[in-house]
Amino acid sequence: MKKLFLLVLISFTLLACSSDDSPTILEEETNASLKLYKRTNSYYDGVLSSTQEVFYNSESKIESVTLNEVDYLNRTFTVNYTNGNVSGITRYTDVINPNGMDETINYNDITLTNNTIILVSDASDKTLEIEFSNGYVNSTKFYSTSMPSSLFEQIFTRNSNNQLISNTTGSDSFEYSDFDADKQLDPYGSVMEYEHSTFFMIFGLKVSRDNPLTATYNGNDGDPYSNILEYDEQGYVTKVSYDSSNSNSNYSEHQYITE
Repeated sequence: MKKLFLLVLISFTLLACSSDDSPTILEEETNASLKLYKRTNSYYDGVLSSTQEVFYNSESKIESVTLNEVDYLNRTFTVNYTNGNVSGITRYTDVINPNGMDETINYNDITLTNNTIILVSDASDKTLEIEFSNGYVNSTKFYSTSMPSSLFEQIFTRNSNNQLISNTTGSDSFEYSDFDADKQLDPYGSVMEYEHSTFFMIFGLKVSRDNPLTATYNGNDGDPYSNILEYDEQGYVTKVSYDSSNSNSNYSEHQYITE
């Protein structure tokens, strides 16, 4: 998890459609913004540690997403469309460390029902299930197709304002508080800790309406930690600082493009 990794350094990644309605809702929610998220540069001790960049087609749909973690890995998500709907996603990981293992997962079988997206990779024996409602992710399940009982599961809990107040990610659990208001959602998730964020982005799904600024990890000593967010005049998050004592040392900067 990206922010957990940064915190450790400091102290410290869909549609053969069965319905024509739900994809339209998701696309409208994504395209309602005046700006499209383009790139994030993250720094540790003032040195570039990772970059993420999103590429769009002529219809402003996500075509690919690239992630580079310096001296560790390069990862690319490539999205295929059929009749304007996601019909395939390939995730390729190039591990830079010579002892690591490269991986390609081609989700070639994608099904959407009213509230569930199911992505199946026949060649890799992998399945990802995303359960959602009203554009918000409720839970995910990731497992080997041949062993569905052995899974990695996430569950998201929100309040009546659709603000994420807690989630479990595998064996880890987090609680959130101190939400901002009338701002755009941080494309990197602020202090929220969860997996499969790139798939959520591809489908226009969110886990929270607003950005929590404080999180508590329910493990070890359970101390809360916070991020400092900076915004442009339209409320888009432009900078996230992970170290309150030095906002120019450990931080991420976001870039956007106009639709």
